[in-house]
Amino acid sequence: MQSLWMVVAAMFFALYAVCIKFASIEGIGSFEVLFYRSIFGLIIFYTMMRIQHITVHTAHPVDHMIRSFVGAGAVMAGIYSISHLNVGLAMTLNYTSPLFIGCFTIGIMMSQRKGINWKLLSTLLLGFFGVVVMLSPTITPDEYFAAGVGLAAGFCTAVATTYVKRLGLMKEPELRILFYFVLVGTLCGLVGTLIDGGFTMPTWVAAAAIAGFVICSTCAQFFLTIAFSRGNLVLSGALQYTVILFSTLMGVFVFGDSVSMAVIGGMVMIVVAGILASYFTRQEKQRALEEAKHTPEGLQRHLRHKEARDH
Repeated sequence: MQSLWMVVAAMFFALYAVCIKFASIEGIGSFEVLFYRSIFGLIIFYTMMRIQHITVHTAHPVDHMIRSFVGAGAVMAGIYSISHLNVGLAMTLNYTSPLFIGCFTIGIMMSQRKGINWKLLSTLLLGFFGVVVMLSPTITPDEYFAAGVGLAAGFCTAVATTYVKRLGLMKEPELRILFYFVLVGTLCGLVGTLIDGGFTMPTWVAAAAIAGFVICSTCAQFFLTIAFSRGNLVLSGALQYTVILFSTLMGVFVFGDSVSMAVIGGMVMIVVAGILASYFTRQEKQRALEEAKHTPEGLQRHLRHKEARDH
């Protein structure tokens, strides 16, 4: 039952994408969207930090900076791709991060000369082949850049995720991680908007869209946290891909987006590959952790990881 909260989160993420699309149609730029989304989160998370007596001081500023800038880049890339592509297609590209995390795992294995996990590698090939199948008959040459930005969103999300886990192992509070993320997003959105010509006076439709994506993104993150913290991780990870179904249906019925069999086939390949890649990556990390326990250094790392999780 708890994992079904992920379906609710996916619904809010799909609504978030629809609101961004409406905002872009009404002339609200991508940097403005980033600013509005981030500054709302900045107010919320800073207030929560004050209530819980968590300071903004950190002993790991470099890690926070990397995570925050890469994370803000992922959000910005996602906003841009949603604004310039079909909603379902853009959201599918944004959810390719498990494929890139799998690539990181393969790269680490090769650098340590542990051989190649052929199940994981074949899964990654299936996923990226799905990207080609989905894009090739669908987008026009003037949309190639937006599609590339959508893939960049998946890559940046994968990098940001690794730094979130790293900061968690350093016992950094989750609220502090989120605070610096939205702080950087607010500053990047503000600077980008000013360079791009300043803020646009929103129409009533644009104002409603801005309120919509701010509220939906916050609700989506809330239910996402509940799903991963209280539900089954494997099931929650699989159910998060329902956002592709919801966003595709909303794109068809709200914006009249066209969906061909090739697009559906490519989406299915990416979803299946993403779920399997997450599973095989988790298996590989667990195997590496078990092997490391047999060395003194590995045992110490394991104990530190366990202590970080317990807190």
